[in-house]
Amino acid sequence: MLRVKMTQKKLKENFDKTANIQRDREVLFQLMKKTTEDHLGFFPTDRDDFLEIFEALKDIDLVDFTIEIYKNDRMGTVISPQYLTEYISERIQRLCPQKVLITEAEKHLSGLGDLIKRFPNIKITLTTHLKPMHILLQLAFGEYEHVKIRFESIYMPCLENEKYDYVYSLPIFSNRPEGTSQTFLTRDSDGIAFENMLNHLDENSTLDIIVPAKITFASLGYEKLRSYITENFYVENMYLLPEGTFRPATAIKTYLFSVTSLPKEQVNIGTFELQEEKVNIRDKQTISIKDFLSHKDWRIELLLANDNENIRCFRDSDLPKVKLKNVAEVFRGKSILKKDLGPGNVAVLNISNIKDGEIDYHDLDTIDEEEHKIKRYELSSGDVVLSCRGTSIKSAVFEAQDKTIIASANLVVIRPKEKVKGEFIKIFLESPVGQAMIQSFQRGTILMNINYADIMEMEIPFLPIYEQQKMIETYCQEFKTYKEAINLAESRWSNIKMNIYNNLL
Repeated sequence: MLRVKMTQKKLKENFDKTANIQRDREVLFQLMKKTTEDHLGFFPTDRDDFLEIFEALKDIDLVDFTIEIYKNDRMGTVISPQYLTEYISERIQRLCPQKVLITEAEKHLSGLGDLIKRFPNIKITLTTHLKPMHILLQLAFGEYEHVKIRFESIYMPCLENEKYDYVYSLPIFSNRPEGTSQTFLTRDSDGIAFENMLNHLDENSTLDIIVPAKITFASLGYEKLRSYITENFYVENMYLLPEGTFRPATAIKTYLFSVTSLPKEQVNIGTFELQEEKVNIRDKQTISIKDFLSHKDWRIELLLANDNENIRCFRDSDLPKVKLKNVAEVFRGKSILKKDLGPGNVAVLNISNIKDGEIDYHDLDTIDEEEHKIKRYELSSGDVVLSCRGTSIKSAVFEAQDKTIIASANLVVIRPKEKVKGEFIKIFLESPVGQAMIQSFQRGTILMNINYADIMEMEIPFLPIYEQQKMIETYCQEFKTYKEAINLAESRWSNIKMNIYNNLL
């Protein structure tokens, strides 16, 4: 398609000289080679094939064609839905910037043309780091006098000395760019882009950027990035995007962040809701900058749950707290394919084996594997297993059996150290506060997808061992009493039903 449109452009530029060129097959073919091969490489087939392609594509719109190619792409190419581009267009209308930057503009082709036409008096810069997309953007929008197209990557120093009143960015999620010559606070593409774009804000500027959920709670570099933002800028809005916004390219949970260099007294949080192809903000809340800065991270679920008495009490209490990574080893189970299951010497614990907070050790799947290959996944007494995939949160404490048992990849294993007991961790995980905490780390949308590295950042109460033990004993005794009562009631009900049924004979 690019070869066809580049050739058509060349024809248009030289129309007087080449009025009949389209009827001259050889001349047209040579014009295509001369025009495109320096940019797109050698054309891999003959003139007849090109002429057939040319006839098929010459009257088709380049942008529409590109959107159709990528809208069902499952290989990671993101085309943002038109309603997001329209939302950004409305933001530009309200903010009235003079200079606008839209990075990786090929992701916003749905609605980008309308946005460009809507603001003829605003200088708009489009970037891309992909050569074919740079050609596409030049062909589609290069003739607009107020539009500048830059071939640059936002994952390294770029747009030197350029400042903008408004920046909109949808970076690549969770990729590790190669060849980054500058030290950034994070190593992943989304964090690098976030930091990089902040450097291009002017004194009265705004950045709207779409990022994955981990940026709100992950530690190390992301923790430093959050501190950098709050120390040098102001968070204006935090909105959770609708489920499946960027499917099929990705199904991870994403947020739209608005960061500004203008002083703000409050932060707006909420969730985007799609109604008749328009964005509305649901569950909107406003919190003061002071309250926002008092939180250790930006998990929007917990910020929205501030009216939940349990969460509020936990966060505000004087109860000592500790991150799981400081009192336990946390790791994910082994990935096992269906074809690997069969008679073997190693049993596999999966989510389906956890029922009502306990593990059913009967009928576990097995695999045949060498011991040294599964040693790191082998479960020990006192380990806490937590579901990290699926539709519900399950947890249980493992007790050693007379066989080797490993955890599957659908489970996160929390192996407590000497200062905390597994039963205590499990009690907290199944509490209302613990459940809300786990959900706040979820990276997926409808289906649960929790990274073990995120669970390491989870805070739990840090009580003395004797207090933990006392709580565990009370819990276990009452749970035993509860199960006995349930079993007795079920037995009684079963007997009564049978007596009644027998009277019918």
